[in-house]
Amino acid sequence: MKFEVKQNELMNAINLANKAVSKNTNIQIHELIYFEAKEDRLSLTAFDGEITIKTSISAIIKEEGEMAVKASLFTNIIRKLPNDTVKIKTKEGKINIRSQNSNFNLIAFEYFEKQDLDLPETKPLEIGNDKLKRSILQTEFATSMDETKLALTGILFELKENKLNMVALDGYRVALKQNSIDYISDYENSEFIIPKRSLIEWSRIISDDNTSYIYKNENDIVFKSDATTMYCRVIDKNFIDYRNIINDISDTTVILNRDALVRALDRAQVLSDPGRANLIRIEISEDHMVIKSNSEVGDVKEVVETEQEGEDLDIAFNARYMQEGVRAFDSEKIKLSFKSSLNPCLIYPVDSKYEDEDFTYLVLPVRLAN
Repeated sequence: MKFEVKQNELMNAINLANKAVSKNTNIQIHELIYFEAKEDRLSLTAFDGEITIKTSISAIIKEEGEMAVKASLFTNIIRKLPNDTVKIKTKEGKINIRSQNSNFNLIAFEYFEKQDLDLPETKPLEIGNDKLKRSILQTEFATSMDETKLALTGILFELKENKLNMVALDGYRVALKQNSIDYISDYENSEFIIPKRSLIEWSRIISDDNTSYIYKNENDIVFKSDATTMYCRVIDKNFIDYRNIINDISDTTVILNRDALVRALDRAQVLSDPGRANLIRIEISEDHMVIKSNSEVGDVKEVVETEQEGEDLDIAFNARYMQEGVRAFDSEKIKLSFKSSLNPCLIYPVDSKYEDEDFTYLVLPVRLAN
């Protein structure tokens, strides 16, 4: 194999592939990046046991071929080279890297267990990257950390009534993002659970002005955008029926400025006690929301103006669960709906920026002692 490529373009491709390189493993193939030079493209592939990432860049291919290198070592070498043409060739199990006055020789690795990375023949779902990134950001924080509840460690993708519903829940809160998209009827009423880590990595790869194409195999999900493809396993478990949880029958609603509430929660959480579930107490009355928190070192009181409808209310929450949910909204104002101090709070955007998107957040209260 023999090729020439620009250092900055090669470095960008390596950075993408490195997202699927395992940092702590004894399995050699999970530490490698696999290169394939063919026609006028250089492909880079990495696999860590959970996800596979393949990306490609244009290159001057003088001899087609394949090679595998230890990702950490190769990355450090290419990063330190000048921003100029890099010339790489392989011969008799060795890799030669040259750029200006630099000349490296490395031992090549045998890349065994080469995967079939052809795209599925099924038609893909299409969703704008900016919309997908927003949806991941608004749901991933509500996934469970409990590996014994495997289904809840991922995000549910549900296709129903020309909507892509993305759902995350951990037993204490639910984040539901709804996107209106066009898709073929074969996808109607289908659903699958994608690991949180896979979606976060994909959101870091894609650029806002492109489109993601999502393919479903029997056990795999394939994401493709521009010249990069990611393969990941679905979580083969049953998700909780979240629709039975979200039931908005409210006796009290308040509309308030989202940023004002975020700042008040930030300050209130400073004195919340982790030993008491980061408890904050909220009192709603007379078009005001009073947020209180106390611990052995002191107490704090925050007041936020609201537009109130319905009865006054005294309720408590885990400060972090409330804070993370409120932060996820991108509207200037939000609406909080309450039934009682023992029922969940439902939060909605007011005048959302995006007409074809909707977001709902549900958080359970903490029971207050009399």
